[in-house]
Amino acid sequence: MKKVAYTLLLAGLGFSTVFAQDSSDSTASTTKADKYPMWKNRSAIGLSAGLPGFGIDYAYNINRSLNVRAGFLAFSFNDFNTDMDISGQSVNVNANLNSTVFDLMLEYHPTTNKAFKLVAGLSYLNNVGVNTLILLNDDIGYGDLIINNEEIGDIDITLDYTGIAPYLGFGFGRAVPKKRAGFGIELGAYYAGGPDVTIVASGMLENTSEEEQQLEENLASYAWIPRAMMRLTIKL
Repeated sequence: MKKVAYTLLLAGLGFSTVFAQDSSDSTASTTKADKYPMWKNRSAIGLSAGLPGFGIDYAYNINRSLNVRAGFLAFSFNDFNTDMDISGQSVNVNANLNSTVFDLMLEYHPTTNKAFKLVAGLSYLNNVGVNTLILLNDDIGYGDLIINNEEIGDIDITLDYTGIAPYLGFGFGRAVPKKRAGFGIELGAYYAGGPDVTIVASGMLENTSEEEQQLEENLASYAWIPRAMMRLTIKL
């Protein structure tokens, strides 16, 4: 009888230990899930503003550390007109700035309970650049000879980045916010290589277009395009 009671006692202690362990594991699991929830709504829409433009994107939460987003940015500023003094001559400068970018980005949060993130991806740059038209404001005189500024001509210079560009950056904020809405900032750069240069000249300046290759080589070191964005996110 004593053996039976002893056996039942040992069985009871073993069961209690297993039950306590299961309960502890369940509590730990629940606590972790509560701390880093996998929310039901795992996608969001983002509205961005900054450099290189204004845009909209769609983001999806893969897991607690990874988010993927696809978006579009655009900016256009035309007919910026100003007068400048170049080598003692007054010239008129008319500039147009355009930017269109399609992004596919992956965000990684090293610590799931922090908003800091690392960002990497690929982007398609479509005619990101500037066009500048330069012409003299005044006629030029050589002794008794007066050359009309229209006869001298003008120079039209276009710097253009077009093609696939890898991107690296970092920031704060979640692509898919934990709450209904969120805010984030991001800094980074696209590696686009040097810009393509096009020079179109008229009048007496027509031969200047031959400097196109030289200017392109001089600008080859300008391979990085900076990105600085603010982003408002709304969970779907």
